[in-house]
Amino acid sequence: MYVILGANGFLGSYIIEKILSQTVDSVIAVTRKEVSFKTSDRIISFPCDISRPSQIDALAEKIKPYGKCKFIDLAFWHNIDSLAQNENEAWQTNITALSYLLNSIEDFECFFFASTDCVYGEGDEGRAFREDSPLKPISRYGVHKALAECLVEAKGGKSFRLPYMFGPSKAAEKKHFYDVILENLKSGKVSELFHDQYRSSLDFDRVASLLVFMAENFTNLNLPGVLNLCGDESLSKYDLGLLLAEKYGLPKELLEPVSASSFKAGPGATRAFQGAMDNTKLKELLDLDELKINL
Repeated sequence: MYVILGANGFLGSYIIEKILSQTVDSVIAVTRKEVSFKTSDRIISFPCDISRPSQIDALAEKIKPYGKCKFIDLAFWHNIDSLAQNENEAWQTNITALSYLLNSIEDFECFFFASTDCVYGEGDEGRAFREDSPLKPISRYGVHKALAECLVEAKGGKSFRLPYMFGPSKAAEKKHFYDVILENLKSGKVSELFHDQYRSSLDFDRVASLLVFMAENFTNLNLPGVLNLCGDESLSKYDLGLLLAEKYGLPKELLEPVSASSFKAGPGATRAFQGAMDNTKLKELLDLDELKINL
């Protein structure tokens, strides 16, 4: 049995699809609000606000009859700007609730936590962060993720530092940046895209597939406590726009490059200009020669 926290988000929707296609397991899909998953009778929808201890208790009781489960935790206050503006509330969701959840689960087959490249902070051009690079987050979001990793590791879980992810949204009534760029290109609307802010990148589909593969083979893999899960390429959002325009034969002149320095982030919400991660350990672990994005 899989337990997916934050199951109705962009990545969660892809992960559930991969579980259904790559495994015979069922899924307890944990969401803050009640969501109807109509794709399969193997999906058990469970609404749970993890910021409320009583609802975590209810989730723990729900899980108990299934024994050891495979957990993939995507639940987090992800909006960097609103987190910095509402840090006490975000802390309750990101740190306090995670600690309570980990302490409420009697045991698990594996516990995978979705972390981020933001834990590293500002990088240098031409140099990629390794898992043992010093953590110097420049946003409160990055600080929260770094602390959450410590909690997960203390309970025997694994953290995956994820890159900038993209792909067509499979989440109900949610558009991803990918969808917006493509819609603008098709409708003849100009998109202003940062050209000087680079992050390691990978598509949702590949990230989801790799996470499920590692969960399925967890006992046979010597997974480190922290692993960079990213592709070989670092892209700006402008680069992504160019790739989409090329793939679909749409006009590149509708993509207007702008500097990320023009975006004025509030206190505690600074973004890095260079955020490339080294994926050598991941490729060695999974015996991969390369890890390319798939649009």
